[in-house]
Amino acid sequence: MSPLLDVRDLSVGFKIFEGYLSVLNGVELTLGEGERVGLVGETGCGKTTTVKSILRVLPMPPARIAGGEIFYRGKDILKMKRREVQTLRRMELTAIFQDPLMSLNPVFTVGTQLRDIVKDSLGASGKKLTKKQITARCIEALKETGMPDPERIMSNYPIQLSGGMRQRVCIAEALSTTAQLLLADEPTTNLDVTIQDQILRKLDELVEEKNTSVLMITHSLGVVMDLTQRLYIMYAGTMVEEGQTEELFASPLHPYSQGLMKSVPKLTGEGVSDGIPGRIPNYLDPPAGCRFHPRCEHTMPICQTEKPPLFNVENGRHVACFLYRS
Repeated sequence: MSPLLDVRDLSVGFKIFEGYLSVLNGVELTLGEGERVGLVGETGCGKTTTVKSILRVLPMPPARIAGGEIFYRGKDILKMKRREVQTLRRMELTAIFQDPLMSLNPVFTVGTQLRDIVKDSLGASGKKLTKKQITARCIEALKETGMPDPERIMSNYPIQLSGGMRQRVCIAEALSTTAQLLLADEPTTNLDVTIQDQILRKLDELVEEKNTSVLMITHSLGVVMDLTQRLYIMYAGTMVEEGQTEELFASPLHPYSQGLMKSVPKLTGEGVSDGIPGRIPNYLDPPAGCRFHPRCEHTMPICQTEKPPLFNVENGRHVACFLYRS
């Protein structure tokens, strides 16, 4: 059975004054129907660029798709005409971004924005509802996110709401459509931990009820451990490891994955990890071969000249490291 989303060898860069930023370097990613997949990596590793490439919302220029394919239900998004992509976003794809104030229009009420999204999504699918039915659907969507007094919230402007309430509005917008794939890009980064937990649990419940496929992008290992079934680890625009979430947490294989797991604070009195030495490479002049080799304690001569493919290790585990070549 073919995957719902299949990203193949995706390379993306940005033309800037100083030169060319080679950000994504052959990204590989798949996601099945009803599956919840996590994408984890340091800030600046290319997670958001991956999401925006899937949605085809990267500004071009300065961005440039240097190579690769992005298949959704067997059709390459990168080869679609603009109208096809717009229809796809209206009916099949939806996203939640990390800053709700950037996603919500400050000059329109919550109700106006929610109604427009529901009307547009249903219109693309050929369904027609009365204005009263659309409003009822919007209120129900707000209720599903745990929003208090949704009828009043409909008449509020985004600036009148707290950060947690604005994020609930964004989730309501995403889940009130007919979309089958939700791209959640750091959806709770700007919220305090108690609100984070509430929103993530509610999001988990809603996608479970609707059988929505989810790509959860975050730098928080705790979030993906609770919410995802499968996990990709990303470093400097490349996928370095992929596997079932529980297995990957129990026994990370790639040196970078191992360093990430060791960096997680523990409450058992084991002290603080030294972290991973070095820093993410400069995308203007990234290292040849494996991009992690300047920071890796296991580096070999081949790592400095050749990019490692994703080796199939065991039980669906894939690792981009020459330590695991057969």
